[in-house]
Amino acid sequence: MREELRLLRARAYGPEADIADDPVAVSRLRDLEELEREDRLPTAPRTPPAPPAGSSAAVASAQHDEEDEEDEEEIRRERPPLVHSKRRLWAWAVSLAVVAALASAATAMSVSFVPVTATAGAPQVDTLVPDPDSSAPAVFGERTGAERGYENYYGVAAFTGRAATDATDNRNPCLYLLDADEVDADDTRGFRGNFVYGGCGAGVFPATVQFVVADGMPAAFVQRFPVGTSVQFVFDGENVGVFSDRG
Repeated sequence: MREELRLLRARAYGPEADIADDPVAVSRLRDLEELEREDRLPTAPRTPPAPPAGSSAAVASAQHDEEDEEDEEEIRRERPPLVHSKRRLWAWAVSLAVVAALASAATAMSVSFVPVTATAGAPQVDTLVPDPDSSAPAVFGERTGAERGYENYYGVAAFTGRAATDATDNRNPCLYLLDADEVDADDTRGFRGNFVYGGCGAGVFPATVQFVVADGMPAAFVQRFPVGTSVQFVFDGENVGVFSDRG
């Protein structure tokens, strides 16, 4: 309507005005101007009257409407809808969820696992093997048949056995280090000595005893491993490996 009104006004008021010779166009111009005035008032809009069939205004209006429809169709072709159906909508949403889950999983794998070094890298310096002439001291209580004694190691006596470490009947391998001069010194079930170290394993983890050498250890042991040395004894199920940070 606005384009039609503009064209009619150009014919009526422009430098090449010719509308005076076209009474149909003059009538149409008056109707459109009246509609424009009414549109400016706070009243319900009116539908513009259709121009008389066969008039130049009717032809111009029809051409204008056809052009508008062609423009709208072109816009629809150029801007297709993102989702054409409910099925595609759900597939699109699921694909986004899968991508988000994979990204979240990848992020979790990259930031939640922090590696921890399991060993200090101290070298093994000795190996203790079972001594058939040695037996577990009375302080360990009732024998189970799994006890083993090891050769005297610079005044330290090593013993292994299995002991219950929880409320169940499961028994785990354990390793004990005692002062060799004090083990069963008075043939009792008690123990007297300057130190006693012990540690038990669990499943695939071996029984391990580790400590820093301090005063009170046997003189021969301190001579081999000076005070302040870190030492570790590991039971592999048969023998006991000795590790030290000073070699």
